[in-house]
Amino acid sequence: MRDPGGHREGNALQAVRRALRASSPEAALWWTAQAYRAAPTHPAVRALVRRIRRRYPNARGHRPIHWFRIALAGYALLTLIALILILYGLRLRNPLEPLVTADPSVAIAAIEQTGISETRQGEGSAPESATPSPALASPTPTATLVPPTPTAHASPAASPTRRPVPTATPRPRPTASPTLMPGPPFPGRWILVDLSDQELIAYEGETPILRTKVSTGRARTPTVVGVFRIYLKLRSRTMRGPDYYLPNVPYVMYFYKGYALHGTYWHNNFGRPMSHGCVNLPTPIAAQLYQWADIGTPVVVQP
Repeated sequence: MRDPGGHREGNALQAVRRALRASSPEAALWWTAQAYRAAPTHPAVRALVRRIRRRYPNARGHRPIHWFRIALAGYALLTLIALILILYGLRLRNPLEPLVTADPSVAIAAIEQTGISETRQGEGSAPESATPSPALASPTPTATLVPPTPTAHASPAASPTRRPVPTATPRPRPTASPTLMPGPPFPGRWILVDLSDQELIAYEGETPILRTKVSTGRARTPTVVGVFRIYLKLRSRTMRGPDYYLPNVPYVMYFYKGYALHGTYWHNNFGRPMSHGCVNLPTPIAAQLYQWADIGTPVVVQP
């Protein structure tokens, strides 16, 4: 078994060496006290006590501060906090990010839900979404199963072969199905979009207030036809799709699902179909129309 006395003397001598190497009077006195507590009768300890008292007569002992250990612990703590923040940030998902889905009906429902919630809150920042793509603007072809006539055979035991043949119906021009309102002119402010003339006219009753050339949907991504109302107004919005990305589109006024009147900074070919279904306006005209038209203003889109 280890000798307890020898162990205490070893600790006392180690404390003596640390007291002699101490960089401050407080540390020297503290290590001297540790040595005296371990072996108060040891000659080296008693000599150390006399020496330290003569060298530092007015000092008080304090435990030495290990600055390196404190700095290392602080660095480890900061590293842990940074790691927690990074992991927490990776788990967060931006609620304003557009919903990516392969089902057009789900995407349309998401756009409508976003529009309704933002209409209740008034004008504000908007979640990113794209201008309508052909899959959203036009109905998909439907297949009709036509069973062929049975083939006659010489053998009476033979049975006719039935194979359904799908035939695709031609894609019609997209039309909306909102609740129709009394025919124009309306008693107050309303907007007419003429797809044939590529023109927009803002009316106050029967009096035209503003007239401008516009760019509506192209053949593959046509603009919906019908009578609608503006249900959401946004100062700017990022629009994206399979083949385009348009940040900060100004003065956006949604009138049916993802279809909107908005300012245009990426082209100046007004009077020609250029869009993915929205109605492109010159930006200064869009700013005037944004101030003039309120939520609920009728929008009539005619072929």
